[in-house]
Amino acid sequence: MLKPVIWQLDQHESALKILSDANFRMRATLKRAVNKPINVLFVCHEPALWSMFETVYNAMSEDQAFNPLVVVLPYRHWTLPEGHYKDAGMLEVCKLRKIKAISGHDKEKNEWLNPVSLMPDYVFFQTPYNIFSSEWSAENISLMARVCYIPYATCLFEGEVEDILHPASFFENVRFVFKENLLSYNQFLGRFQKESWLNHVKVILCGHPKLDYLNGDNNLIGKMFRRGARNDIKRILWTPRWNTSEGNCHFFDYKDFFFLFCKEHQNVDFTFRPHPLCLQNFLQTGELTESDLKLMEIDFQESRNMNLDRETDYHDTFFTSDILVSDTSSMMLEYFGTGKPIVYTHRIDVFNELGRKLAEGFYWVNNATELKATLEMLISGNDPLRDKRKELAAEVLFLPKEGSGSYIRKLIREDFYENVYNSI
Repeated sequence: MLKPVIWQLDQHESALKILSDANFRMRATLKRAVNKPINVLFVCHEPALWSMFETVYNAMSEDQAFNPLVVVLPYRHWTLPEGHYKDAGMLEVCKLRKIKAISGHDKEKNEWLNPVSLMPDYVFFQTPYNIFSSEWSAENISLMARVCYIPYATCLFEGEVEDILHPASFFENVRFVFKENLLSYNQFLGRFQKESWLNHVKVILCGHPKLDYLNGDNNLIGKMFRRGARNDIKRILWTPRWNTSEGNCHFFDYKDFFFLFCKEHQNVDFTFRPHPLCLQNFLQTGELTESDLKLMEIDFQESRNMNLDRETDYHDTFFTSDILVSDTSSMMLEYFGTGKPIVYTHRIDVFNELGRKLAEGFYWVNNATELKATLEMLISGNDPLRDKRKELAAEVLFLPKEGSGSYIRKLIREDFYENVYNSI
């Protein structure tokens, strides 16, 4: 009985997409005729994710053909109270960095900015989730502009984590998906090959803007480590998963271990960088109490060689650290580019093809005894997997010569002008 209704809905949706494309081509032609720039919106809610857009935004800011603008929105999440939207401070970060930005939500009036008023041509979302008001859903935006997506996290895992990172309902409304390497590109196409919406999605291999910093000039000071970038100190960075329900988070397995390890090893500086949702989630689930968190924060504050990193930017921490300890954090691919050792704290096997390939260059540990032995080996300067990591990095990482940010800018411009010529 529902088949005719579903068919009519599909036809209606198809007609809307055709009308949207026609409108886009007409707008592109008119803007080209009067020399108007391409309006690109970067919809942002989380400061810690800004590096995924930074070099794209910078490239467009330096190009007169573009008018880039950051739209800052508060977001909702299941770890927050019902109906509550969180402001993570993105607008303040933009002001500090002199990024052109506006707020998309008036908190006092509880009003959302109408995206139509900004006349967008292309819109980038930080995450593929329905976390804003309906005005700013990918579905609504796709009727007025071309939705673009750069993965905020490279998926190295199968199952629940992959399902979370790649919700099909989001990609139905996307025009461009920019993929970071050949394995993730093929994986995306293989996973969604039977979906009808894939016919109108351009999936492009372009590298990841987050990795552009590998080719940049970096002023390294080690500000998130107690003793900076001193040569006589080994620096360990810890980035655990934020959610224990999937069975692969090791936060509670090792949080006490590191305090003891750092007391015993004064030649080490240690930094814990929590996922933006980590502590918020553990408080909501009751796995961590407010008093537990307060005591942990005090322990970090009073320690001579441990620090809690809540900074928005992490490139300095990445470059000045010597070792990464992580479970299924998406940070591992990004850190792999530094060439430094990664200690993987294993619980369950969830790696996909890309993850398994990178994992050949990880040091796997299953418990505190193995973790201690592995860290002491690396601290001593013994790194048996060094050459293997170089080999894997050359095989897996895709780094465009001009940088991923500039490459994406070029692709957007080509698409825009292609629509100008096709409408003539």
